[in-house]
Amino acid sequence: MFDIIRDPLWNNITLDPLALRLVDTRAFQRLRYVRQLGLAYLVYPGATHTRFEHALGAYHLAGRTLALLQRRGQDWEALAGDAPVVAAAALLHDIGHYPFSHALEEIGAPHHEEVASAVLLRGDLAEVLRHAIAPDAPERIAALVSGRSSSPLQGLISGSIDLDKVEYLKRDAHMCGVPYGEIDVDRLIHSLTPVPDPTSGRLTIGIAEKGLSALESLLFAKYQMYRNVYWHHTVRSATAMYKRLVADAIAAGALRVADLASFSDESLLNRLEERAPSPLLRGLRERRLHKRAFECPSA
Repeated sequence: MFDIIRDPLWNNITLDPLALRLVDTRAFQRLRYVRQLGLAYLVYPGATHTRFEHALGAYHLAGRTLALLQRRGQDWEALAGDAPVVAAAALLHDIGHYPFSHALEEIGAPHHEEVASAVLLRGDLAEVLRHAIAPDAPERIAALVSGRSSSPLQGLISGSIDLDKVEYLKRDAHMCGVPYGEIDVDRLIHSLTPVPDPTSGRLTIGIAEKGLSALESLLFAKYQMYRNVYWHHTVRSATAMYKRLVADAIAAGALRVADLASFSDESLLNRLEERAPSPLLRGLRERRLHKRAFECPSA
C-alpha cells in the first residue's frame, strides 16, 4: 500500500508502507508543530511551514535520486544495501530539532543531530526501523544523520551538496515569497554520481561536470537566502530575544535542557508563560522586537 501526499513544492509525494509507519509515530508528528524557519514568520508571514513537510520533501528527493542511481547502474551493487537506510534517514534527519529551528543550539543546547540519535535508538522509531529494515538500522541512520557514516551515500544526507539543502532552500524561498531559491533541481540530481574519494579511495557522492551550473545555482541561492531571509536583522532580533528568554528560564530552573526537544513551538511558549513569564515573551507574542543599536559589517 502506498499513500500520496499533495505538496505545494513537489506536487505528489509517494510514501511507501515503511515511510507511512515512520510518519505516524509520535516523534515524527511533533514536527508538524515545529516551524522550519523559527521566528522568520514575524517578518515573512508565509514562513509558517514546518519541519514536517520539509522532511517529506527530503524523503521525496532521496527517492528520486536513489531511483536515478539505480537506473544508471554505475556501482549500484555497492550502493543498493544502503538505499533503504538512506531513504529513512532523509525522512528522519530533523527528528531531533528543537522548537523554533536552530536557535537553541546557539545557547549551548546539544546539536539537534545528537538529539536525533537518542530519539532514533529507542522507542517507536527504533522498533519500526529494526523490524522493517535491519537490526542495526537505527544505528546506521543515526550515523548518516550526524555525518559519521562510512556509507558511499552519506553525502545525500549530510554534506556540502546534500538533499536537505536543496529542499529547504527551495521550500523556504517559496513560502517566504522571495525569488532567491531558484535551483535547477532536476539537473543537479541527474548529475549526482558515485566517485572515488581522493583521500580514501572509497566511493562517495560527487557531481558530474555537466551539473556545475546547477551546483552554482544552489550555492548562490544559499548565499541569497542567508543574506535576505535567515540573517534578516529583524529575524535575528526576534531570535536573540527568544534565546535570552529560554536561557533565563533554564538558569532559573523553569526548564530543563534535556526536555527542550520534546516541545513544539507553541507548547514551549506556553510552558514559558506558565513558569517563566517575561517581558521578552510578551515582546515576541506582540511583535515588539528589539531594534538595532550598532551594526558592524564584516568587511
